[in-house]
Amino acid sequence: MKNWIFTGLVLAVSACSNPAANHEEQHADHQHDSGSMSAAGNDTVAIKSGQNVFFKNLTDGQEITLPFVVEFGVNGMEVEPASMPNEDKGHHHLLVNQGPVKANTMVPMGKEDMGYYHFGKGQISDTLSLSKYPMLTKGTHKLRLQFANGLHMSYGPAMSAEVTIQIK
Repeated sequence: MKNWIFTGLVLAVSACSNPAANHEEQHADHQHDSGSMSAAGNDTVAIKSGQNVFFKNLTDGQEITLPFVVEFGVNGMEVEPASMPNEDKGHHHLLVNQGPVKANTMVPMGKEDMGYYHFGKGQISDTLSLSKYPMLTKGTHKLRLQFANGLHMSYGPAMSAEVTIQIK
């Protein structure tokens, strides 16, 4: 049984690290402690002082019209394409109407219909449109930026930012 689980994990990691993987091709277009990422399996990740993510061009409560180019920002970490986990490096995920992803938990893959979008090529912006984000109908929505390591393992709520937007 353990070998079966290990084989499944290896296959999942291989698919995540493949830059030509289908989920990547679809997206081509706080308090902080000192320290580094904790061991896998823990539900916390130590985040260094000054490390955070933010929306560069959105503020809480902002009204927007689609299409809208949203820009992602990060302080204290480097954006890099998904591959192997590297300390203080990772990539963005945009979550629509979702809460933060628990630390050391993989951001759901292939779940765009549930509001989970991966930017594993190291993208730092995306165009919000109804064709790509069908849940962004007129009204109020929450957008969350979630930073994760090269294996899509979340750095947790401390490396997450949320804004409420109004779609006109």
